[in-house]
Amino acid sequence: MRLLNAKPSDTGNFIIEEFFGEPPPYTILSHTWQEMEVTYQDITTGMIDKKGFRKVKDCCTFSRANGYEYAWIDTCCIDKTSSAELSESLNSMYRWYQEADVCYAYLEDVPSKSFAESRWFQRGWTLQELIAPSTVLFLDHEWNELGTRESLRDVLSEITSIPVGILVGDDDVETASVAQRMSWAARRETTRIEDRAYCLMGIFGINMPPIYGEGKNAFIRLQEEIMKVLDDHSIFAWRSDSEEENHGGLLATSPDAFRESSNVVPYNPFTTIEGPLTVSSKGISLELRFIGVGHRGLGLAILHCTEGMSKDNRLIAIYLQDPSLTMQRFERKQCEKFEFINLGDLKPSQYSLRRLCVQQRRPTNWINTNGISGNGQTLLSHAAGRGDVDMLWLLLTRSDVSAGGRDLSGRTPLSRAAECGHEAIVSLLLSRNDVDPDYEDTNGRTPLSYAAVSGHLTIAKLLLQSGRVYAESEDEYGRTPLSRAAEGGHKELLEMLLESGAKLESKDRDHRTPLSWAAAENDHGAVVALLLDLGAAIESKDREERRGAVVTLLLERGANIESEDKHSRTPLSWAARKEQEATVRLLIQKGAFKDLKVLLEMGADIRSPTRLGETPLSLAAERGQEAVVMMLLGKGADIDSRNDKDQTALFLAAELGHETVVKMLLEKGANIKSRDYWDRTPLSYAAENGHAAVVKLLLDKGVEMKSQDSWRKTPLSYAVTYGHEAVVKLLQDTGDVNIAGISITMQP
Repeated sequence: MRLLNAKPSDTGNFIIEEFFGEPPPYTILSHTWQEMEVTYQDITTGMIDKKGFRKVKDCCTFSRANGYEYAWIDTCCIDKTSSAELSESLNSMYRWYQEADVCYAYLEDVPSKSFAESRWFQRGWTLQELIAPSTVLFLDHEWNELGTRESLRDVLSEITSIPVGILVGDDDVETASVAQRMSWAARRETTRIEDRAYCLMGIFGINMPPIYGEGKNAFIRLQEEIMKVLDDHSIFAWRSDSEEENHGGLLATSPDAFRESSNVVPYNPFTTIEGPLTVSSKGISLELRFIGVGHRGLGLAILHCTEGMSKDNRLIAIYLQDPSLTMQRFERKQCEKFEFINLGDLKPSQYSLRRLCVQQRRPTNWINTNGISGNGQTLLSHAAGRGDVDMLWLLLTRSDVSAGGRDLSGRTPLSRAAECGHEAIVSLLLSRNDVDPDYEDTNGRTPLSYAAVSGHLTIAKLLLQSGRVYAESEDEYGRTPLSRAAEGGHKELLEMLLESGAKLESKDRDHRTPLSWAAAENDHGAVVALLLDLGAAIESKDREERRGAVVTLLLERGANIESEDKHSRTPLSWAARKEQEATVRLLIQKGAFKDLKVLLEMGADIRSPTRLGETPLSLAAERGQEAVVMMLLGKGADIDSRNDKDQTALFLAAELGHETVVKMLLEKGANIKSRDYWDRTPLSYAAENGHAAVVKLLLDKGVEMKSQDSWRKTPLSYAVTYGHEAVVKLLQDTGDVNIAGISITMQP
């Protein structure tokens, strides 16, 4: 997060500092925005003549007077020109207020207005800013203290309807029902209609991407996310006589519908366990007790909630209607009221448990179809990425929506759907004339490229069968769909791309081939598919029963294992670099030494270094891969081959403390007298890094203990400098060395 240094610079401006770990203690400002607020760009460019700078200056001055060196202010600590940063900030806001040492609630219109009439209590974002911080200090226009949240708790509770226990921290906000929390926001306003939902994300512990332009759908999305984590029927206990709310859906379209729900709490007197609630394009499916009460399928659905804590089993019930009389699709009716059901007045057979699907029509009248979300997506792209066929179809019925529209990343709805594997949406979009299935985004990637990465075989097939995509398209890195699929290990997709004309030996900007990517990352199945000739196939018997012979067979079909990237690394080098303990991944699946053995027996060159002097042995030694080192040594790898720093494998293993590798190299005759470019020895590096076991191995081999490097430093001086007492003792006990005369301060 970014914080303002509360001390002004010589020019009178304030410096913004960015913290990636735990930030220092800081204050945080809660206020209502006015005209001419100072932005992040204003602070960074030194524009301090705007009216809003006075507020920034006063906040920093007040913070500094109370012993704080840093302050956070939303107007200038967030770069709102970055959609990605804005999205991250909106999802982090509640936590930032929670972690602040103190929140200054600045009531700019007090005392011109009374405390209770302040505009601060009418704004949506200030709700979480009142609840989240551990300490809130209220200040008037002149920055005079009005009191703390605790000292003002009774008047604050009366103004906001938030229980005193939550305000003072005796009760967690999670103890309040969904309906209660929604009711706190019912009388609050935001400049952007979507912010009525986004300002509640922290209060419900929800993270979701903001999509400015989606209108009241933002509040629907928020409730859908809440239902995923909270089993609380009070989310359905809203009332409204607004025509906007009478859309037949089970969810409200704004917090205003919960205005009279501040006393609604969960209450479930039933012992049966209901099935899970699900949300789909058809609506919300859940198990409720249903009572038929009228003609044309009208009935009451009993919710697991009540007002207050009813002692007589009075449960809230809402009106639903089954217009088709099939008990399959319901609509919310008579939204302006709900009833109270006393179960004692009914027989259990009158309120049987049923699984109901209640439609959730999304309000489209308020949608800005050209709006861009916090992550830079259009509404159409977002619907495509989520797999929301109904929303996509609704949007495409509008004349101002293009199915091939691009978002800020240059990506199309087809690109988003292809990446996420939504086959129905891909099919729908491919059927349209205004969609280019081979369109490249700002990174040069096509829908086929995204499908290849994720391994969506059916999507790739749909794209290729359209006859309008190029299987060999390259992105800005020169990578093809085949290269992406090879990295992901998607065997069947690789076969299909090869059959469609993809080139086996294509190279990207780093001169890496699909084989190189597969060798570094994936299993042998991916490599099997990768190296097949166009349209060729290998019987499954061979793949399963000739496990060690698979590599031989593939190499005979033309795979080039000596192909080098721009760093002169071969697939063999990449395999050694990526290897994990006790297994080798060399062009095939991880897990068998004989796979590497096949390659070595076929003559793969393990001695030729890269332009940096790296060999498979040095890479494996550096990473402590004992089994790989042993196999390479057994095949004649040059044990004393040097890199561009004149360091051998022994240097690299000693520096990083790989004891077993060091022991193996010493037993195989590694040169213990070698020095690198700086005249340092393996002992020097081991001593510097405190690897006592490695130091002992080297000392037992009789290495020179008093050798000096280019800076006239010895292994002992390094050990003393970095405070490695065990190493110092080893060196002193082994030979005639002491720390006398070493004018070096021990470091903790």
